Amino acid sequence: MMSLLSWMQPRSARTAARSIAALTGVAGTTTVVTAPLDEQGLGSMDFVMAGGLVLAVLLIALVAHRFDERHRVAWALAPVAGLVVLVALDLLTRDASVAAQIFFVFPVLYGASQLRPPGAALLAVLSVTGECVVVFTLLPTQDAVVDAWYVTAAIGTTAALLTVASERHARLVHRLEQMAAIDPLTGLATRRVLDEAAGSALCGANSSAGTALILLDVDHFKSINDRYGHPAGDEVLVQLARHLLAQSRDSDVVCRLGGDEIALLLPGCAYGAAVARADSVLAAVTEHPFLLDDGTNLRVSISIGCAHMPTNATDLRALYTTADGALYEAKRAGRGRVVIAQDAQAVK
Repeated sequence: MMSLLSWMQPRSARTAARSIAALTGVAGTTTVVTAPLDEQGLGSMDFVMAGGLVLAVLLIALVAHRFDERHRVAWALAPVAGLVVLVALDLLTRDASVAAQIFFVFPVLYGASQLRPPGAALLAVLSVTGECVVVFTLLPTQDAVVDAWYVTAAIGTTAALLTVASERHARLVHRLEQMAAIDPLTGLATRRVLDEAAGSALCGANSSAGTALILLDVDHFKSINDRYGHPAGDEVLVQLARHLLAQSRDSDVVCRLGGDEIALLLPGCAYGAAVARADSVLAAVTEHPFLLDDGTNLRVSISIGCAHMPTNATDLRALYTTADGALYEAKRAGRGRVVIAQDAQAVK
């Protein structure tokens, strides 16, 4: 049961809601609007029931806009309910024409474009089942077999081709999101992730401890590149990133801002703990031997600026600006040290 629910969850709730609304609305409304043109005509009771089904279609389309990721059962039932309505409308209007049967492709379009392959396959099977119910109920057996064969071929081909294209697109989007979120050299988060995490920490955190931001860069990094080559500089950054991640909590965000500048966001971190953490980072990096590919054992020093909210800042922009100013003071004072924002004394 849980697997079925998982299969029927859309990749994007907003896009899926629009798709359900459009497809069920067009299919249901068109079927009923064209019903009076049927030469056989409809009885008054049929019209009443058909009208009720149209209202059900419109209700599905309307309610779908209110679905989000929490409505797992609703997402599983909505496309199936739309398919059931299509079958009922065809039976009530006694319409087994090609024009009516073509709408059984609509659930397939939704499944292949919005769901993952298992869900898309399930909707394709249900659509074929609905098609068979309609044609074998309303048409002579020989005609029903021919129509069902053609529609099944169309449904299967559409489902297969569109599912493959959707999966390829989803993988590409995921890859682009990863590239935007992760620095390819160091594996650290990017500035975008830092900003999002900082906004969440400052706006949604209930901890009274506050949030700290540590900015650091490698002292004389250009000299390392000039003397040992850019691959050596890259190796220093990779090892530094690995070292910082090993020291971090699960809630911390370690981000490469650019070049050799790295930021550590520490949500739920009190002022004293932030100062101790900055000191610990400085000592650990200073004592850590950086082994280059050519066997060179390189000693690296860093400069650190640290700011705390609400102690040193009242918003994200001020927190970053204050930490950046502290980093500048650390470099101006001789590098290889920590400066706490608005502190007159550098903490070595």
